[in-house]
Order: sequence, then C-alpha cells, then structure tokens
Amino acid sequence: MSREDELISVVVPVYHVETYIERCVESLLQQTYSNLEIILVDDGGDDRCPQICDEYAKKDARIKVIHKKNGGLSDARNAGMRAASGKYLAYIDSDDYIQPDTYEKMIYALKKENADIAVCNYEAVTDQGQSITEKNQKMDIKDRTYSSQEAISNLCGPNYHYWVTAWNRLYKIKIAREISFPVGKIHEDEFTAHLFYDKAEKIVGISEPLYKYVIRENSIMTKKYSVKNLAYVEAVNNRIEYCMEHGLEEVGQEFLRWMSRYLMNVYDKLDIKDKEVRQTYDKYVEMYLKLYHSIKEKHKLDTKTKAATFMLVHTPKLASYISRKILK
Repeated sequence: MSREDELISVVVPVYHVETYIERCVESLLQQTYSNLEIILVDDGGDDRCPQICDEYAKKDARIKVIHKKNGGLSDARNAGMRAASGKYLAYIDSDDYIQPDTYEKMIYALKKENADIAVCNYEAVTDQGQSITEKNQKMDIKDRTYSSQEAISNLCGPNYHYWVTAWNRLYKIKIAREISFPVGKIHEDEFTAHLFYDKAEKIVGISEPLYKYVIRENSIMTKKYSVKNLAYVEAVNNRIEYCMEHGLEEVGQEFLRWMSRYLMNVYDKLDIKDKEVRQTYDKYVEMYLKLYHSIKEKHKLDTKTKAATFMLVHTPKLASYISRKILK
C-alpha cells in the first residue's frame, strides 16, 4: 500500500501491565508497516514492566525506553510525544493491541487524502481477545473525509466514544506536538479530542476496527462510577467554552445540552446522601450553570436546553429518571 520511507513514532505508556505488555508490543513488532519508532514509557511501576521494556529494547533497535517517576497516563504520553522523532505519531495503551496492518492502512489513508489525522473504529475485547462489541452496534466512523467541525460535532453523537479516544488515531507530528494531555486528570481524552480536531484541516476515517480495546475487570474505565468521574463535566465545560470562542456556536450549544443530560444521568449513580459527594456534585452543577448563564447572555438557547436546565436544578431525581429511561 504505502512506501515505508516515513517514520511513525508509537508512544506506549506502561504502568502495572506485566500481564498485557508483551501482547501489546508484539502487535507493534508484527506490523506490516515496519518503519516504526516504538517508545515504551515506563511510568515508575513496581512490577516487572521496567525489566520487560528493557528486554524488548535489547531485541529490537526500533524500541526505545523512557524510565520516569510515576506521573500518570497523561504525563507518560507527553514524555513519549516529546521524545518522538517520526513524521507521524500514534498512541496505544499498553493493555490493548492492534491488527498487523493497522499502521499500513492508516498511513495509506492519511497520505491518500492529504489529511492531518487518520481515525479508525475499534473493537472492544475481553482479556482473552473475545469480541464484546455488540454485533448490531453501529460503528460511527466511515471511510470518508471529515472537516474539523464535523469531527468535533461527532464528539457528542450517539457513538461519540469512537471519536474521543486518542489511541485509535494517527497524527501528523506537527499536530500531535501542539497538544499536551492534562496531567493529573482522568478523562484526559475528553479534555483534548476537540483540540486535536480543531488543529486539523482534514480528518480521514477508516471504518475497519483496526484497534483492539481490552476491557479489563480492574481497569479505570470498568470500576464502579465514582465522584471522580465528574471530572468529565470539567472536560466538556472546557470544550464548550472553546467552541463558543472559536465560532462553533451550534456545536457548543449541542455540547451544553449533552452536559445537562450527563449531570441528570449520574445523579442516581452517586451516593448523593453522602455529604462530600453531594458537595462535589453541586460544585459541578454550579460549573454548568455558570457556563449556561454566560452563554444565555450572548446566544439564544433552544427550549430543550432551557427545560433540561430547569429540571436539573429543581427536580434532579426526576430529571435523572427521564434521562435514563426516556432520553437514552
């Protein structure tokens, strides 16, 4: 498909994944597009991962290892990005893996369409590699090009998760270097997805699920919903402000409605009777309301957004029920 004269840097943050790291790295070493720089970022774990990374570096010259103090996923990604020397860059989580032809297909599509970012669908799998993506589930990414605004709008669609993740993309390095992930935050991809797309003039989609997203029982994303997940509100709040400031008012208002529904939906998922939980929830509702009133002063809001906000403030339990049972 594509000549291998241009280097792809692949950043792999590594932390407490000794059960999974070898499968991940082997999927990179087996890529049909072999001109890779594989950057394993050891984020200071106390398992065997640092040794496993060093062993791989001795076996294959394409692998370089960065050992650093624990700083979290975002910090590890940023360290790898700064060390990258390729013309293109990709991220992969160390408990996931990819098909053998992933980067061959992604760089081919990116160069064919002269795009800045290539994004593919992904398949959710178990630890054992069994697919758990529902057969009738609609994968959102099509074999076509998207404008920056289209891609940002897709971040609040029914299948937004295909668009928000950082690891199912291939970036031109100039785009990747402009955006750093927020250190110390969960939902780091929610904070940055719109920023990447806004920097791109053209995004090319690949409908094939080239990336295998492993759902682990003990992973961050499968643990019971906690108050920490409300950081998502802050991420979307930042996204709305960005849209309103950059001439994407319609998209910004769409995200505003999305955030009100999210706050409705999580009300019953939290132990709202707990004083600290309630205070934290109220803090994020207040964050939403401050933004809502700020936008209302400058833009005309539709009836649905106004009604959702009224219910969120005055009848949160009823709003939560409606969000989960009627608006899902």
